Amino acid sequence: MSKLSRKKGGDMSEMKATTGETFPKKSCLFVPIDGKVDSTWRYLSEKLSEDKRQKMIAQQVAWGMDTMIFLTYGRGGDCDINPFVQTYGPDVDYPKVARWMQRLEPGKHGANLIPCLFCDDDPETARNVNFTNYYVPAACQVLGPYSRAICAGLEMTEQYSKSSMEHIIQICHANTDKPVLIHAQWDMVSPLPAGLDGLIFEHPWPPQDGDKHSADETAGIGAMAIDRAGQYGVAVGFNEYHIKPWSTRGREMTRELAKLPCFMTGGPM
Repeated sequence: MSKLSRKKGGDMSEMKATTGETFPKKSCLFVPIDGKVDSTWRYLSEKLSEDKRQKMIAQQVAWGMDTMIFLTYGRGGDCDINPFVQTYGPDVDYPKVARWMQRLEPGKHGANLIPCLFCDDDPETARNVNFTNYYVPAACQVLGPYSRAICAGLEMTEQYSKSSMEHIIQICHANTDKPVLIHAQWDMVSPLPAGLDGLIFEHPWPPQDGDKHSADETAGIGAMAIDRAGQYGVAVGFNEYHIKPWSTRGREMTRELAKLPCFMTGGPM
């Protein structure tokens, strides 16, 4: 670690991809910041102070994480993330996007960054096909050089039908050479949409209930997801099964999941 990164508490450029493509990749969606649990979903949010952003990065580096997923468009709450002046464009907020590009630059130098295009719990955006057709190509072209993969959406099946997911996936493939993923619970994603490369699997319980479930149960469900997704030729990664993956139970879960043929686990071991 450089002197500069020690002074700041960590540098995202240190989230290097491992030589020789070692799997599973290591990610951690939830992070403790100033005594509260925060999430990398809002890494680009203007509502996240730069101090907290740096603490988020420093914790990822300290845990040895090499992959990070985050939203690029979402409406309302702490995940109010929008690169446009208006809700749906077309005018780009260039000063904001310039800040984004600085935050994403490590992706060009080895950090595994996975931008997620759409947020869950937003039916108005899900129904806005014109915005989808406008935003997805631009997002893929701009974010592609900084990204390890493109995640079409957070909890994608909550608002998007199988056909609408396939439409977005098709647009992604037409505008980037990066793998296209979705984040979702398995029981809501069968059959999987065509054209999908990977599923970031969310276990079927609120992450706040992680302590109510054993590591063996977590791995058993993960193995089932891998088996079923394999029928579609889709790889599976894990990123949401305990809201405190750094806890004793959370680490136990991660260690068991890491034994499976997955592309990503969701916390330190």
